[in-house]
Amino acid sequence: MYQAVLLALSTIVAAVPPGTLQSYDTYKSWLVACDNTLSCQAKGFTDGETRAELSIDREAGADGALTASLSAETTFAAGDVLVDGKPAGLDPKDWKRDDDGGTTLTTDRADAVRALVARLRNGTRLSLGGKAEVPLEGFAAAMLRVDDRQGRVGGVTALNKPGSAPAWRVPAALLVPHIPAHPISATLAAGEAERLIHAVRDGQQAVMEKEECESHTGPLTPEAYALDDKRALVMIPCLMGAYQGSSLAFVAPRGGGPVWRVIAPAPYLGNDPDRTDVDMFTEADFDPATGMLSMAGKGRGLADCGMAASWIWNGDTFQLASLNLQEACGGVSAGDWPTLFRSEQ
Repeated sequence: MYQAVLLALSTIVAAVPPGTLQSYDTYKSWLVACDNTLSCQAKGFTDGETRAELSIDREAGADGALTASLSAETTFAAGDVLVDGKPAGLDPKDWKRDDDGGTTLTTDRADAVRALVARLRNGTRLSLGGKAEVPLEGFAAAMLRVDDRQGRVGGVTALNKPGSAPAWRVPAALLVPHIPAHPISATLAAGEAERLIHAVRDGQQAVMEKEECESHTGPLTPEAYALDDKRALVMIPCLMGAYQGSSLAFVAPRGGGPVWRVIAPAPYLGNDPDRTDVDMFTEADFDPATGMLSMAGKGRGLADCGMAASWIWNGDTFQLASLNLQEACGGVSAGDWPTLFRSEQ
């Protein structure tokens, strides 16, 4: 399960810094992910024999776009959608149907989404034809969390239980932050990468033993990159699983001296007590052209859960540039993990 991968990614529990906006919460069968602009996605799904999911996405602000998407591995029509065995009342004219590899029904008509939410709020099971089902335990709490995060509770734009507060009271959407790329022109001299890798391996044996790094990591190889004329990023393979490997990252002085381990920030609010920064990088990659360090850790081979993130070297440290996360495994689309942090370069 994903928790095992999360522990492999990091073992240090991080305090959430003040000003953190992104959040990830779970409510029984549902998750709610809101990014740093307060765009939110509520998602419910199964991990059963026939995969199905429902996603409700809403942008922040009084006029934030509202969409809903129903998906299953099998084909179904609007008339096949049932709530506790009774028709959900979907009007085919309101929903766009896509039958590529199963069926997806999507609508961006706010009235249609609101009608669906009202129908599901007190339900227990959503059926998409045949054995494709989405449990509704936690759905009402998930809708309330979206309203709460976006400042809609008690207002006319609320999804859970609309009230009388006018739409203009809803806070505006936040801007996507600009985190500039940091192209690196410095390069390592001939033989310098090997020297740095050897020095870090020798000097960080205690860290590698603590992390229980393996002596044989298959195709994973150590790497070193110049960060500037005085420092380098050194990646040391640590663990190799059935389908992905993880490395430790260090910043090493090119002329010798103390080495520090990279612990990259990945903060978010929420009801998960195991939130952590990242100190082990799965399927890591570093791009000197942008100064970006990235990773993508699948919770299992199906890639229906996991964490992906990227950070940009700003001359002093690695700054979070993107973060996607789905803790529970399931749903229809591989790698379709909710966004928690996004930026522009």
